[in-house]
Amino acid sequence: MKKAVSLVLTALLLALATGASAQVRFGVVGGITSSTSNVKDFKASSVSLYHVGATLKVPLGGFLALQPSLLYHMKGAALDDILGNASNAKFETKTGYVEVPLQIQAGMKIGPVRPYVFGEPFIGFGLTNKSSETLQQTLENKWEDANINRWEYGLGLGAGVELLGHIQLSAKYFWNFGSLVNDENKISASAIGETVRYAFKDGKNFNGLTISLALLF
Repeated sequence: MKKAVSLVLTALLLALATGASAQVRFGVVGGITSSTSNVKDFKASSVSLYHVGATLKVPLGGFLALQPSLLYHMKGAALDDILGNASNAKFETKTGYVEVPLQIQAGMKIGPVRPYVFGEPFIGFGLTNKSSETLQQTLENKWEDANINRWEYGLGLGAGVELLGHIQLSAKYFWNFGSLVNDENKISASAIGETVRYAFKDGKNFNGLTISLALLF
């Protein structure tokens, strides 16, 4: 985790330093996020949420550009039949992260259009969480009771198109690394915390797809 934070922060500082002599564009970005989890022993389904924030494009010359952002990013997952035997008992968790992704772009301008591909490491810290389970009390921002880890880090891979240097439309697939569980050895007092501990053990976390629209000024 510390290595991931150091890598992203170092690259972010490099982007800001490079931006002093480059044609930097500030902007706003937002879009939809569809996330789920690769949990075992449960049937997982996707949850449609959103992300919104500010972005900064720093051209590096040639085909390359760096684009760090500061986002509020909602991610989640839903599990069905958590009690087995087609019980219809459901579990759902949604976490809102303050997230810092660093997009590393490679693209070529063709007239007014610039198609590009990118890799995007990111780190984040959970600001909000809502976890619920059928017949159980809903927990909101009860991180210890829900046994939810507030830190996240991961990687996204995607592609996009930039129009007239001011409009970007992109799509990416992302993987959250590490575990959603705060402590796999902790016996929680709540049924929700126990579901989290069992379902998301062994490093399970969110993954999914985002579609984003950015306006650069």
